[in-house]
Amino acid sequence: MSERVIKNLPKCWNQRLWWIFLLVSLVIAYLVLCNFNMGYWTFLLFLAMFLAAGTAGSHYLGAYIDRNHRTEKGLCRQEKRICRSLHKWMHGVLRRKGDKLAGAVQRKLEDRIKRLGELIEAEEGHSRLYEERIKVEQFIDEHLAKFKKSPTREYIESIGMAVLIALFLRTFVIEAFQIPSGSMIPTLRVGDHIFVNKLSYGIRIPLLPLKIFGEKIPAVAWNWSTPDRGDVIVFITPENEEEDYIKRVVAVAGDEVLVRTGQLYINGEPAPLENGEMFNYRGLDDHGEFVGMVATKIFSEKLGEGKHPILRKACTMNNQCHGLSPAGCDVETGLCVQGDFGPEEVPEGHVFVMGDNRDNSRDSRWWGSVPLELIKGRAVFIWWSFRESLVRWERMFTGIN
Repeated sequence: MSERVIKNLPKCWNQRLWWIFLLVSLVIAYLVLCNFNMGYWTFLLFLAMFLAAGTAGSHYLGAYIDRNHRTEKGLCRQEKRICRSLHKWMHGVLRRKGDKLAGAVQRKLEDRIKRLGELIEAEEGHSRLYEERIKVEQFIDEHLAKFKKSPTREYIESIGMAVLIALFLRTFVIEAFQIPSGSMIPTLRVGDHIFVNKLSYGIRIPLLPLKIFGEKIPAVAWNWSTPDRGDVIVFITPENEEEDYIKRVVAVAGDEVLVRTGQLYINGEPAPLENGEMFNYRGLDDHGEFVGMVATKIFSEKLGEGKHPILRKACTMNNQCHGLSPAGCDVETGLCVQGDFGPEEVPEGHVFVMGDNRDNSRDSRWWGSVPLELIKGRAVFIWWSFRESLVRWERMFTGIN
């Protein structure tokens, strides 16, 4: 192998290790940083340091392997990939732009295509392929440069394709949402960022429902399944079709829903509850500022085969239920008296939803059942959680049940 070839080896492990080291850096950063309480900007600074260290490590290790431990077989395989790409590009130029080339240039192009194709199919070594590739690239620079995409165009096309793929995935496959309120505590907290599977129940036409010149275009969806009792879903609220809500499905089409003194009944049967224990959480205002501890009792409610936690506002006197219950506090149970609802049957093509924080949730008890065509998908897991200037590591990468 010539000295010239050795000095101009194409990168291989340098590029492969970049992805490996990036993932390893993220895992190490999580395992290390989750042991510390830190603010948002501090977290970003240390995360950037881990990623920079991983990127530098991949570069130097990859360059070392490329320089000292490449095999002839591996070099030949990589060179053939590069040559095949050039061969395909030149063949495309000849097919689409051949009539615009001078006769001599067209003949040379045909000759280059033929020779390069023969070398790719032959059992030639890396050096021979490399030398022919250099000649081909020189020929392209001299005669076919006007047909090459500029670096700027390639960059724009790559970004455009990435944006289109991201928009497609966000629209039809998976979308990220942030939890803005405490209606789903303790399952979901304010500041949790979640992923929603938009293919769980079907496909929706995006941007609908919509009003144009005062005329409403309703939502349209094709559903291949319906939510089960206990599913946590994201949907467009029937009360305000410009807002997304997240609640738990407690009843499906045909079920009769009844709430008496805080107890949920489905088809006349009470949803089983396990005894509640005291549970306090940090109350936040609309700006995320701490306003005081909220005293509740936590129960385990069973819907179908699954169990999930729900909260009820705890109290010892009537004024602790101000704004929640006109009837005040039931001192025997230590709970604010919840307003009754129903009985009401869930219409066909609808589901009935409630928040897990039962005394702090505006849900189907106020604005009725949710049509299936307004459901965006099922909440899957929490991927990021940040509130009150702290990263909440214990909530990250946890499933939503």
